[in-house]
Amino acid sequence: MTERIDFTVTGDEKIHCSGCETRIRFALQRLPGVQHVTADAGTQRVVVAFDQVLLTASQIRERLNELGFHVEVLS
Repeated sequence: MTERIDFTVTGDEKIHCSGCETRIRFALQRLPGVQHVTADAGTQRVVVAFDQVLLTASQIRERLNELGFHVEVLS
């Protein structure tokens, strides 16, 4: 079952450029169950479509934290 989650970057480390956007996309697309990733430096948002049977939102957040991006879920 596909779920979509929206994160906003809240930490000191921001999405600065297209290189950061690409780095986030590639890192998250390696996770099992990720179907689509959008990272936007202008809005500091990361949107992920994923299969919730294979992956949880907390695993996605953990991967973003490993990349140095502290995020919160947008409600």
